Parts: sequence; C-alpha cells; structure tokens
Amino acid sequence: MVKGTRFYTLLTALLMAGYCAGAQSADELIAKNIEAMGGNEKLKGIKSQYAEGNMEVQGQTIPIKRWVKQDEAMRLEFAVNGTSNVQVVTRNAGWSLMPVMQQTTPQDMNPEMVKLMKTQLDLRGELYDYKNKGKKIEVLGKDTVNGSPAYKLKVTSADGVSGIAYLDAKTYLLVKATNHVNVQGQETDIVTLLSDYKKTPEGLAYPGITEQEPGGVKINIVKIETNQPVADSLFAKPNP
Repeated sequence: MVKGTRFYTLLTALLMAGYCAGAQSADELIAKNIEAMGGNEKLKGIKSQYAEGNMEVQGQTIPIKRWVKQDEAMRLEFAVNGTSNVQVVTRNAGWSLMPVMQQTTPQDMNPEMVKLMKTQLDLRGELYDYKNKGKKIEVLGKDTVNGSPAYKLKVTSADGVSGIAYLDAKTYLLVKATNHVNVQGQETDIVTLLSDYKKTPEGLAYPGITEQEPGGVKINIVKIETNQPVADSLFAKPNP
C-alpha cells in the first residue's frame, strides 16, 4: 500500500473511532470473538491441546511440538542443528533443556521468562472470561491490520500490565497483539500477527500462522488435537 493511501485509511479510522467505540462495547466485541472462536461452551470445555508444526526463523525451518494442560503446564519441543530441545513452564516455575544453547543438563527458567510464557497456559484465550481474570478492557476505536479494519482493544491485566488486541471487524478473530515486555532487564515491544484461521473437528478456531517481531519468527501449525490425554510426566523436570 502506498504511503498516501495508508495515511488516508488511518485518518478515516481515527475519525470513525468515536462512532465505533459507541456502537460496539467491549463486552459485545468479546462476545463476538468468543462465538467466532467456537462458542462459550466449546471454549470452556478445553482441557488440553497438542499441536504440531514448524517455526521459521533466521532462514531455518524447525519442527515443533507442543503439549498444554489448561491453566496448568506447557511443554514445547523443537529440533534444530541435530539437537532435541525442550522448554516447560507451569503456573509457578519453568525449566529448559536446550543443547542448541550449550545446556547439557536441565536449567531453571528465568522468572521473567516464566511470567512471559505463562500466557500460553490459557488455551481459551486472553479475552475469554476476562473479568474473572481481573482484567479490564477498553475499546479504543478502529485501526487497520494488513489493510483491513480491526477493532482496537486495550487489555490491562490484574497486575497493571497493558497491551493492545486487534479484532478483525468482519470475523471478530484476533489478528494482532502488541505487548510491552521486560526480558532480562531489556524492555521491548512485541508485535504478534495471527492469520490463516482454521477449525478443529470440534469447531474450535485457531490461527494457522503466527508471526512475531522482533525476531522475525513465523510459526505454522499443521495439526491440532483437543482434549487428548496428556501425561504429567511430560512437564516434570528430569534429574541432571
């Protein structure tokens, strides 16, 4: 898109912000998002998830596997340069075994990284049941994401950390999220784009493609299974 057209589109979105905010409340938008994701009952019924795919980063395509028990634990496995690597995070802790980073024994995860990765324990989505999670959501109007109109929501967590979520104005699916984070003493803005939504046999929607900056990471999901048995042993830190 040329700069002039982009500016015109953005200006139009800003001028319409007041009208859009009045026409669609936060609760109305969240309700439509939940329906687009499969509906309240289906989301509420998610207990576990297994996913397979690949991660494209720095010119490499890396196979990945992920197991999640809702609100309990997550295990990510990926193979790179002939090594098998693991990251695990639970509600209160995390550990990793990453030979690609010269880790030859399991290492406790940095608390800041645990806090950052804990959001992956919620398979129902950051917006689902947000009030009971202590979050606040404010409609900021409309913006554009990849040239398409999207509702812009400010999401503030119970501990005061805020980010922006963008819901596609037609599908009400989450298409972009921006978060300001602190990792190992360095503050940065993380931008996540979600696209190519698909549905599981149960009717649950999920993004087939997730892209993140900085880092130029692209994740392609090719298989998802819901509510299959997940052994607790997958998350247990092995002895050195």
